Amino acid sequence: MDLKVIQCKNEYYELAQEYLKKMDILDFNINEIISKSISILVDHDFIPTPCIEIKLDLFENQKKTANYFLYLNENKEFIDEFLY
Repeated sequence: MDLKVIQCKNEYYELAQEYLKKMDILDFNINEIISKSISILVDHDFIPTPCIEIKLDLFENQKKTANYFLYLNENKEFIDEFLY
């Protein structure tokens, strides 16, 4: 993994939003999604590494209500996702 992640950051954020839309998040009334960060994980307790972590902040009526994390391998293939 190298500078390709930086050069394609908008594409990674768009992928994260696409995966988020597929989740059943009926408990939330999300009306704003903020692209927060992209990280390269080299070590993690339960996620296969190395991988790319994309974080989105989810807001409901201007109040942050949740975080969404998407984990992809270097080929942009799904590894895992986490919503809290």
